[in-house]
Amino acid sequence: MNILKPLALTLAVMFSTSVAAKVTVEIPSTIDLLVVNGEKPETSGSLFSSTTDLELKDGENQIVFRYEPSFTQNDDRVIVESDVVIAKFTAENEQLTFSLPKYRNASEARKNIDKLDWSLLDSNQQTITIQQDRLIKKGMQLGRDYQQETLEYNRTGDIAAVKVAGQPTPANVSSDSAEEMLHFWYNKADEKTKQRFKKFVNAE
Repeated sequence: MNILKPLALTLAVMFSTSVAAKVTVEIPSTIDLLVVNGEKPETSGSLFSSTTDLELKDGENQIVFRYEPSFTQNDDRVIVESDVVIAKFTAENEQLTFSLPKYRNASEARKNIDKLDWSLLDSNQQTITIQQDRLIKKGMQLGRDYQQETLEYNRTGDIAAVKVAGQPTPANVSSDSAEEMLHFWYNKADEKTKQRFKKFVNAE
């Protein structure tokens, strides 16, 4: 008897809680968050707060952002913009914060921001592993569709790319697709969920 389809259905149910949002990223006001996992970002926090919170699922995530430090220059407020950064990282049950360069003035920022040196820190102030790249668009920059640019970037398979959305759903899938789903959800699960699934398979 082919048990791949029943297993795929069971696995999707078992892992539904394991992929819930457990990672929180503190977003400073100097970060313009453009895309999160291919979608428009949703953050929480006070309108006048210096930071907001972004909730993500455990596992691999991808963010697209621009760093925009501001300075006072001749009584005017000057904003210096970095290139658009696309980055992916993996974390579980963590509170993450940005580590960003601090510039003394707008002149120093303009000189150095193209070589933006940033990182994400975990709750122990340890740097987590990230893969990053730039979303570069030549010519006119107005009216950029960052979600579409992110989708096109992910199709290239470059260093910060993630798998393009479109995983098969549990219902009405072939045996090959069901097997792909088993691998996909298993790799997304935490260690306790993996152990429960192994016990389930061994009991069959």
